[in-house]
Amino acid sequence: MTVRIRLVYGLFLSILLCSACATSPYDRQLYETACTVPDLQLAEAWELLVEARSAPGGCSLNAEGQNSCQVLQDEIERIAFVCSNHNPSLMTSAVLSHERGERVKALQRLNTIFELVNVHPEAAALRARIALEEGNVPFALTFLKQHLELSPDHAPLREAYAAAMFLSGDLDGAETQLKIAENLGAPRWRIAYHLGLFEERRGQEKHARGLYQEAAELRPGWNVPLARIKGLLAIPLTKKIK
Repeated sequence: MTVRIRLVYGLFLSILLCSACATSPYDRQLYETACTVPDLQLAEAWELLVEARSAPGGCSLNAEGQNSCQVLQDEIERIAFVCSNHNPSLMTSAVLSHERGERVKALQRLNTIFELVNVHPEAAALRARIALEEGNVPFALTFLKQHLELSPDHAPLREAYAAAMFLSGDLDGAETQLKIAENLGAPRWRIAYHLGLFEERRGQEKHARGLYQEAAELRPGWNVPLARIKGLLAIPLTKKIK
């Protein structure tokens, strides 16, 4: 999601908050449940959430002793609730719900999006990911194929389709989809990592290690590909012990 200039949000939201402070308790209740400027409110909450998560030590407590990240997530949920036709808020809520392991809520948000619009590749990619996590590979394959017909130029959808093909055993098809995703702008570090998984599945451990190493170099600090390299290097030792 694109975050606009924070100064604009801060000024705009300050005006809104000051307006709310000048009203009666009844009017403030209406303000809290009204859908006013969801784009601005969502962008401000999201930017502050990203900042809070990336702060040293993670999310801290605010002046009221509340977890700052939880407060911001609650605000995003409020926006999605009162602005039930605002797709960006619904999508953000779905992503956060999925992060927390609340699949039912995430699916509810995604279903609402699909009731509002026919084409939403980001929502489609998350819906397919949830299906794969649940082990429903056939549904994910069919669902992704349908949505790729609507959004053939969406790289994350191609990556999701590659994952579904990989889990179905179609490694060649999965590799083709990954290469298309890369041509559409998917980051090379992610492509390299997944190609490494494919090579590992094929038994090409040397090629897999090279791809994992490439992924690690392209994204410093990411330990996942390094862990896979370590695991592959341990295999010969295990065989010798046996």
